[in-house]
Amino acid sequence: MVPSLLSVTDLPRSQVSIEGRRRAAMAAGGAIGAILRGVVGEIVVTSGFDLLWATLFVNVIGSLFLGFLIAWHTGQSRSSPLVIPFAGIGILGAFTTFSLFSVEVFELFRTGDLWLAVVYPIGMIGLGLAAALIGIRTGGRR
Repeated sequence: MVPSLLSVTDLPRSQVSIEGRRRAAMAAGGAIGAILRGVVGEIVVTSGFDLLWATLFVNVIGSLFLGFLIAWHTGQSRSSPLVIPFAGIGILGAFTTFSLFSVEVFELFRTGDLWLAVVYPIGMIGLGLAAALIGIRTGGRR
């Protein structure tokens, strides 16, 4: 029998409950992250800022929190195995948005805003890396 990626029937019984809990944690976290992402976007846009700022904000904050979470979780001996699926993959995965960032950069080039089309991705990547480093260093402290 060929194992299926969509079916857990080929897994041992103990593995099914673990995989089911992981998927449920990711789904619950994803719902929370998507709602948070929508709320942040609405707040930024209704405050008179361009959507680019909302994307920059969620990606940089998401990098900070994910860096912290990974460093903190790595140093924990009794941390739940569902922390990363729930908070990392679920909440922060849905909260951050690489796809919108990619489309925004393409649109900046398409509309002729070449300066911002170059500066925006450099700033996003630089700030995201810096935020992740701060999160890793902060989360790794004991």
